[in-house]
Amino acid sequence: MAKLGDPSHELAMRVLTEVDFECRLNGFILRERAGAVPITMYSFEEVVSLLNDRHPRLDFDKLETWIRKTMGDKELAEQIVDAVRKENSDQNRSLRIKELMEERLSQCKKLPKKA
Repeated sequence: MAKLGDPSHELAMRVLTEVDFECRLNGFILRERAGAVPITMYSFEEVVSLLNDRHPRLDFDKLETWIRKTMGDKELAEQIVDAVRKENSDQNRSLRIKELMEERLSQCKKLPKKA
């Protein structure tokens, strides 16, 4: 498991800022009685929150594209592609992607504020 490099201040700002309506990401959570419940996410942190759910459902290709184009994080996008290719189930893929995204979010929150 490769560690992510430190993010730039610009990347950290994009990761920590909500996106516009046009750039939102959609996913689902599964519930026993309600079935698939749609979730709309406007921030990196909301995606991490979805991945922390017991039964997250997310299109990994759309997530990779969102990370690469909207967030501008090519390194994380490549790690997601690698996780999707290497893991043998969607549950394992979700867990690995969650770990990667939590790592990036933590890195961004720890960066000192730019003066």
